[in-house]
Order: sequence, then C-alpha cells, then structure tokens
Amino acid sequence: MHAVYRALLATAAIALALACQLSILPHLALPYAVPDLVLLTVLALAAAWGPNQGALAGFCAGLALDLVPPSVTAAGRHALVLTLVGALAGHAAAEARRSALRTSLLAGAYAGAATLANAVLGSLVGTGGTLTSPGLLRGAGACALYTAVATPLVLPGLTALARRHEGRRSAILAPAGNALDQPQPSTRTVAEL
Repeated sequence: MHAVYRALLATAAIALALACQLSILPHLALPYAVPDLVLLTVLALAAAWGPNQGALAGFCAGLALDLVPPSVTAAGRHALVLTLVGALAGHAAAEARRSALRTSLLAGAYAGAATLANAVLGSLVGTGGTLTSPGLLRGAGACALYTAVATPLVLPGLTALARRHEGRRSAILAPAGNALDQPQPSTRTVAEL
C-alpha cells in the first residue's frame, strides 16, 4: 500500500508542479527566469523518502519535463539532472532540516546548479540551451533566487504530506528554524524534575 500511495502522490505532485511551471509562472513576467517548481517537488519527495526514491521521483519528473510540449531539448536532459538532484537531496535531507533559511539556500543552490548542468548537457548533446547561451548566468542566478524564495511555500507542506502515510510526525507549516520537521526535544513535567 505504501508503494501505491507514493506513486499516486508523486504523480499528482509532479503533474501539478509541471502544469503550474509551464502555464502559470511564465505569465508572472519575472526577469530572466521563474521558480523551478518541478525541482522543489523532487526535493520535497527526496527529503521525505530518501535518496533512492528521490532519484526515482527526479527521473520521472525530469522525463515528464523533457516530453511535455513546448520542450525543445533532447529527451533525457532534465531526467538526468533531476535524478542527480533527487539522489543528492535525499542524502542532504538531514542537513536541510536544521533551519528554514538553510533549506531555502540549499534549494536555490540546487536550482542554479540544475540550470547550469542542463546547459552543460546541452553543449555536449548540441540541442537546446548551451553554455554559450546569452544570459545563462543571469538566468541561473535568477532561477536560484526565485526557487529559494518559493521554497517555504512548497517544501514543508509537500514533505509533510509525503511523510504522513509513513507514520512519522510531520508539521504542515514548519516553524522558522525547522523547515523539514526536525524532532523537537521533549518537555519534562514538573513531577519529573
């Protein structure tokens, strides 16, 4: 039953993020880039389920991003990059749980690195954006910034939803300094003291 729940949740979350990223976010008219909601979805699932499931979610999300129109890149570029992001995010989930600011900065770093990795793959394959694309560094920086700002809106809630069925305690809105549900120290009663 866990596998079915995970598959349904991942499919729904990736489809919603992909739809928002391709249809709503371009109309915001942000300079140079938009937040990477698909990457944030992969980060949330990897934080909840670990590196193996994070890599699988990254592969599925990246393949969907490669195949959904108006994709102009070679199929597999986003899949490879998001698979690596999912695996790395699953390993770094404990580090990200320490503070909300660290989580946002880490998500922004992943978004900027993913943009640059896509450009490197584009240069190697010869399709889509490449390292010689004008404005690549501005676009990667803007994507990193926008994704870092969007992180508190997406990551805590989706991570909590992903962990809900696993039996772990999760907060829907994480308090500042506890973005991904780090266990809180227990309080003692007066009788125990």
